[in-house]
Amino acid sequence: MLLRGRGVLLRDLEPADGDRLADLTALDRPWRRTNGPYFGQPSRAELADDDRRFRELAGTDHARLPDPRSMLAICVPGPAAESGPGADSEGGPGAAVLIGLVSWYWESHVTDWRRMGIAIHDEAYWGRGLGTEAIALWTSYLFDHTDALRLDFATYSGNPGMIAVGRRLGFVEEGRYRRARRWAGGVHDAVVMGVVREEWDELRGRWPFTPEASGRRP
Repeated sequence: MLLRGRGVLLRDLEPADGDRLADLTALDRPWRRTNGPYFGQPSRAELADDDRRFRELAGTDHARLPDPRSMLAICVPGPAAESGPGADSEGGPGAAVLIGLVSWYWESHVTDWRRMGIAIHDEAYWGRGLGTEAIALWTSYLFDHTDALRLDFATYSGNPGMIAVGRRLGFVEEGRYRRARRWAGGVHDAVVMGVVREEWDELRGRWPFTPEASGRRP
């Protein structure tokens, strides 16, 4: 699976991604300070379990992966003539460097309510609009590969960058639970931003998406 945008591409995890992901998801990474920090840091056992799960997924034959995918790697073109952890399998000039992940999960399976997640784990790539493009690609893909009526993501007011992503994409702030999160000496709102299929049909033309992922289901 490969979804190619202007500045990022989304692809299936590969076996070579294991060490890169272990580094990107380390406990001292800055992204952990804004990505739901009130849920607490994972224990060493939980971190090891995540590492095992990532490596297992990365080692799965792509033909056996579900449609839609539950997770894809966010990658950017790498330094010329350089390959290594996180580079694509071919290496060499333009090798793709893994910088984060997009995912989705069931907020409510019974009612067909899907919720998206994203993290740009490598802080060296923050502030470039890459997360916005990744969510645009992911939103188009999920609407194209499911009959979902809506998609959303949850964040909090302590993560203004994620709220800005939703606003740039044209998502609606559907819920703001005021003063819902006491955290790090402050009080923050919980925020849900979403888009329905018909709205995205109008919005998606502003954002790159992969032709191979087109053909929405009725």
